[in-house]
Amino acid sequence: MKKKLLLLTVGVFLLFAHGFAQQKTITGKVTSSDDGSPIPGASVKVKGTPTVTQTNTNGLYSIQAKAGDILQFSYIGMIMQEKVVAAAVLNVRLNPDNKSLNEVVVTAYGIERNAKSLGYSTPVVSGDAVSATGRENFINGLAGRAPGVFVNPTSGDPGASSQIIIRGIVSMTGDNTPLMVLDGVPIDNSVSSQTNMAMAGNNRSQDYTNRASDINPADIESYVVLKGPEATALYGNLGASGAIVITTKKAKSGKASVSYNGSMRIETVNNPPEVQLVYGQGDANGIFNGGSFNFFGPKYPEGLPVYDNVGSFFKTGTAQKNNLVVEGGKEGLTYRWSNEYTNNKGTIPKTQYERFVSSVVGVLPVSDKIKVTTRFSYTNAYNRKANKGVQGYLMGLLRFPSRFDVNNWIDALGNRVTTTGTIYTESDNPFWDINKNLSEDKTNSILGNANISYRPTKWLSVTGILGTNISSTNGMTVYHTQSYSGSGNAATPTGGTVNTYQQLNKRLDGSVTASAVHKFGSFNNTYIIGANFSDVNNTTNSAKGQNMIDQNFYSINNTLPSTQTARLYVGRYRNAGVFAQAILGYQSILFLTLSGRLDAASRLMPTNPYFAYPSASLAFNFTELEAVKELKWLSNGKLRASYGITGKEPYKLYALATRLQSAGSTGGGLAYDSANGENKNLVPEQTRSFETGFEMSFLTERLSVDFTYFRLNSHKQIIQPRTSYGTGFALRMMNGGDVVNRGFEVQLKGSPFRAKDFGWDMVFNFTSSKGKVLSIAEELPEFYDSDTWVANGVRGAVYPGSSTMALGGWVNLRNNRGDLLINPATGLPILGNDQDFPVIGDRTPKFNLGFVNNIRYKNFDLSFLLDLRVGGDVYNQTQYELYRRGLSVKTLDRDVPRVITGVLRDGLENTDNPTVNTLLITPSANTNYYTSTTSGISPDMFVEKNIKSLRLRDVTLAYTFPAKMFSSTSFIKNLGTYITFTDLFLITNYSGMDPDTNANNPSLGGSGGYGIDYGNMGRPLGVNIGFRLKI
Repeated sequence: MKKKLLLLTVGVFLLFAHGFAQQKTITGKVTSSDDGSPIPGASVKVKGTPTVTQTNTNGLYSIQAKAGDILQFSYIGMIMQEKVVAAAVLNVRLNPDNKSLNEVVVTAYGIERNAKSLGYSTPVVSGDAVSATGRENFINGLAGRAPGVFVNPTSGDPGASSQIIIRGIVSMTGDNTPLMVLDGVPIDNSVSSQTNMAMAGNNRSQDYTNRASDINPADIESYVVLKGPEATALYGNLGASGAIVITTKKAKSGKASVSYNGSMRIETVNNPPEVQLVYGQGDANGIFNGGSFNFFGPKYPEGLPVYDNVGSFFKTGTAQKNNLVVEGGKEGLTYRWSNEYTNNKGTIPKTQYERFVSSVVGVLPVSDKIKVTTRFSYTNAYNRKANKGVQGYLMGLLRFPSRFDVNNWIDALGNRVTTTGTIYTESDNPFWDINKNLSEDKTNSILGNANISYRPTKWLSVTGILGTNISSTNGMTVYHTQSYSGSGNAATPTGGTVNTYQQLNKRLDGSVTASAVHKFGSFNNTYIIGANFSDVNNTTNSAKGQNMIDQNFYSINNTLPSTQTARLYVGRYRNAGVFAQAILGYQSILFLTLSGRLDAASRLMPTNPYFAYPSASLAFNFTELEAVKELKWLSNGKLRASYGITGKEPYKLYALATRLQSAGSTGGGLAYDSANGENKNLVPEQTRSFETGFEMSFLTERLSVDFTYFRLNSHKQIIQPRTSYGTGFALRMMNGGDVVNRGFEVQLKGSPFRAKDFGWDMVFNFTSSKGKVLSIAEELPEFYDSDTWVANGVRGAVYPGSSTMALGGWVNLRNNRGDLLINPATGLPILGNDQDFPVIGDRTPKFNLGFVNNIRYKNFDLSFLLDLRVGGDVYNQTQYELYRRGLSVKTLDRDVPRVITGVLRDGLENTDNPTVNTLLITPSANTNYYTSTTSGISPDMFVEKNIKSLRLRDVTLAYTFPAKMFSSTSFIKNLGTYITFTDLFLITNYSGMDPDTNANNPSLGGSGGYGIDYGNMGRPLGVNIGFRLKI
């Protein structure tokens, strides 16, 4: 028996070896018959086998095949060709297929669909285009590259989070960010929230990296944007705000290859803030007061050193990035191992974002019917951050007296140098802040998934996907014993504060889908059924302590035990669903897609856990009609329409049952959480979406247009307003409210030049949308998120009839004709800080336009992206703070007497003959004009209206060395170099650093803190130089 087994093994080995010996490397170039230009990304496949590869940027390919094998060459918009392998070099010229675009789009659960069959808009963004920008967070690289997608980085600091929204705000308080899907598996893109920590913060002073940044952008093949419920119906309530479907790169068959891409970037501050350097410290009348941090004192005398502290604080930032990829495989068995190391040190001293990512992808064809694809990645990241907001480094820098050198921040004994002699009332020197106060975190994360596909027959396929996403973060925020925020006050000093937190986020997702194809006559139908589940388990274990024993030892164990408090937050929920979809096609002309899904959500257990919703879409490819095929100038045309309904569960856990928390009474124990009143009758939010549009291309695909009109109506809004204390709760969850979003999107593509040595492709992405609040629960006049109330009298809010991105705030009082009311005793306007917060602004842009260009000349490639935003208001709290302190350059006219236009509030203000104001004031003598919270200038005067900005986001100039340079050696396959500029310029009518600003972070729901500027850094100008090598 053993001899037979041995002979059988040897026989199989010899047979395999004989077959393997016949394999050889086939190389060649794929070009267009139109103009001879190379075709990058063309597919080259050995017919009848799983062996496949793609051409590189120069149209070159390499694949293992035997003599007599048939190679299939294909590309989007080109007619597939088959060639028999007869020699080691095989070049192919593909002809345009003007009447049959067979582009494949990856949709829900990795399901591939022909673009012709889709009845909704699905823009696709190239992963290489995003990776070429050199941005560490791929979300920032998506800005301007797809219509309907809005990206807002929280700041320009290393590791800063980014907010991404598709088609506007549909939930007043819930999460409006799209679902992130990696190779068919939903992944975590959350941002840590201070409200779940012992520090009980309000997400204003700290930022936390969103978890999508754990992915190496160079590993991504493409991004598909699914925008509405009709596009995300198969994901259920997880995809209620749209989805970004990410497909990672897989290995290509052929000899093992090694690729390296390395770069170095330098960064400088873009548009630094400005303060006046004329007047010194004092509260009024030009009288000096060295203990004041107002600047209404005398002019600086000649000869007195005046320091440019703003200019001397910032430094040149750096970033290095290294990517190493090893890949190869034969007979369909392929592997890809990639490694990335990034180290970004910001323009703010001490700030840093460091990341290492290693990922492995393998494809194993178990048999002709079974294929297994697995992916595993590990990320280790470190982020050192700067505090922001009212006591952040930037506001401390701007408030620092210019007669002192900001570099003199510590004495020989290691103590803080103050300008007034007291640490309790003086804002921190920014150098003290970044050196002695600490905000950092370290994260380890794992992403893994396995995909098993089984095709028992030609018409049936079954796919199972299982994925996990685990991240562990250890963080610390420390305010030094001598810092303003850590010292307390002279009467009750706190002796420093230490906050620590350990977060563990675990997510497990699985799905099974079965797809059957049924063809009869002119009909081609596909039927899909499936089920999926998600299990999310997040815990935050945090502690806070004060009175540090050793002021330079940062540990919770170094604080006074009696001051220590701990908090354990556990957030666990599960979702499960079943779904079905029927794609009914008639020839290549008409496609009707019907979908249905039933969801079960643990957050709504046990009262209303189940909710179902349908969707339908229609695609009519009119250029497939025989009468239209004769129109040579029309390459492709499609009309489409879709309608869908989806639900969204509560954004907070334990909404149906009030949770318990530690009681503050004598003896301790537990008590109901008064800030989270239960509502057992809560039901999901529901969004109805309608979309219609068309796609047309002309002149052999040289020009194409994609137009979409959409309308989303979200009702049964889930909000948590303040309620009567008689209920026993301060806040209570409830349903009620109606929001509608409507707008249109246009994507225009053009290729004005196509030649062998020169080509120019351009894309215009235009978006115009508007969200409106139709009603709020229980006829409330206003609903706001208190975390956006960052300072003084302005906050993000919504009102019946207002925009979903409205601002509410204090205003100066006016009479019934709109005239400004003046206090007869002071000659100053009257600030209505005891009134309701009326609408004072709308942060929604009128439209956004992204202009993408790719120009090729011989071996040179130039690409750039211009991003235009027109309209939308920004509240400049930074400028308001400088104004109130006499630091704004707008206060340099303080000595000029003036009469404020208005009418006196003397009892005649609402009559036909109000008393016109004639009272003369001089602001430097009456500084209440600037500083008073009851009179003077109101916050709404610092809402800057109709902001416009033109930003040159990304510019890359690349050069690929000619292949003939390496013809004498087979060692080097490709060599190139490049230079990339990021945020090269910003042209705007906004007076602050950057109009794309956020006072909070994306952990807030609703519209969050977008468009509120308080001590935020803009994005730096970056210059990145690198090279790439493949051997």
